[in-house]
Amino acid sequence: MMNAQQKIDTPISVISAGYLGPSLTPNQEAAWDEAMLPLNPDDLVQKMMGQPMRRAGRFIKLVCLGALACLNRVPPEELKEKKIGIFLATGLGNIDEILPFITQVFKHDGGFPSPNQFANSVSNAAAFFLARASEIKGVVLTISQEELSFESALWLAQSYLESGELDLALVGGCDVFTPSVEDYRERMNLNPGHYRNAPMGEGSSWLLLGGGNCANKLGDISSVELENSVKEIGKTSPDHLLKQCEKLAARILPAIEDRGTSRLFLPGFRLFDIDEASWKKHGWGIDNYLPHCGISSTASAFGLARALLSRKSTLVVH
Repeated sequence: MMNAQQKIDTPISVISAGYLGPSLTPNQEAAWDEAMLPLNPDDLVQKMMGQPMRRAGRFIKLVCLGALACLNRVPPEELKEKKIGIFLATGLGNIDEILPFITQVFKHDGGFPSPNQFANSVSNAAAFFLARASEIKGVVLTISQEELSFESALWLAQSYLESGELDLALVGGCDVFTPSVEDYRERMNLNPGHYRNAPMGEGSSWLLLGGGNCANKLGDISSVELENSVKEIGKTSPDHLLKQCEKLAARILPAIEDRGTSRLFLPGFRLFDIDEASWKKHGWGIDNYLPHCGISSTASAFGLARALLSRKSTLVVH
């Protein structure tokens, strides 16, 4: 956790956004069933990339598909000769490939994992595959900080943009469902009564970010804050959260020309006691995005990308 002094208030332009949920339908909300996960992405790979991905596991494929759902919304000429970086956030990483690799090496007298198992288990493999598929040659990083992975990636990307080291930053969050449901919940430390009632899910959702003066942008990220003042979010009172959002709105909205901007709160899966009536009384809408993506460490990336593509003149707070 970063301390309260390390916060960002320089606006970041969101040039494009894209999201891919458990239904594997890019930028669309389609029905999906927790019991049917994980779905096979190979048909979507063929459709979006024009050819199969060799030596790539499911995590790598979803990383690339989600990022392309974002990049494909931008005219190619706008990306040419730009210094672009990739910031991939993941809470649990490539569990599908890492578990067989570890099992082979440590539980069977050493053994020899296959080259594919080894290549897919490397922490930055997915970001490398994405860089090659999108022909991005800038900084390529994987950030993992449990349930603040995506927010940490945003913070880091903004630092690169502000310093001038990059023109654009492709920032995304990807976590994949790994059977069984009970094991998945245990890996995420989801104790009964301490998370919202929602199915387990997965997703690969991305934002393409630039400096503060980009044309044709979807919106701006006005603040990224990672604080350690609240150690256990489950014990935070709903009133405290509302007051924090009201303070944030008071700081940001006066700088926006359109004073009629609506307010929208996106509650994460750890917030299980939200009094919607109280929020609405103070002018806030509540968008429960979890039924569309399920619970995963980087579900916030899905919620924000979806909100940016569907909302206009709205202050969105996750």
